[in-house]
Amino acid sequence: MSAEEPEAGRDKLVIDNMYLCGSQFTRVSLKDSTFSDAHLMGARFEDVNGAGLQFDNANLGGARFHNVSFQGGAIENANLSGLTITQALCDGMTINGIAVTDMIAAYEAQKDRDDG
Repeated sequence: MSAEEPEAGRDKLVIDNMYLCGSQFTRVSLKDSTFSDAHLMGARFEDVNGAGLQFDNANLGGARFHNVSFQGGAIENANLSGLTITQALCDGMTINGIAVTDMIAAYEAQKDRDDG
């Protein structure tokens, strides 16, 4: 192999204005990749290590996250209208600096007073 040839497994692609609908990527590393002006509607990500993944100016309406860890993550400047979170471990989670566990405890206490 000459010094000019890329090392096997280290090839980089630059794809522009290409329709790859229905494509499958298996055992692929896309570490440090960038997707700009990309349409991922209906895409599925399974068994993915997305540590450090970033979304900016992204429409995630209708997205579903199941069996995921957002530990140490952050959501900023987001529209969470209609968002539902169920069966979630919320220890240490805050919204606008207020502990979610404290908010839930206050809600439960008020609910007990209203019901009692």
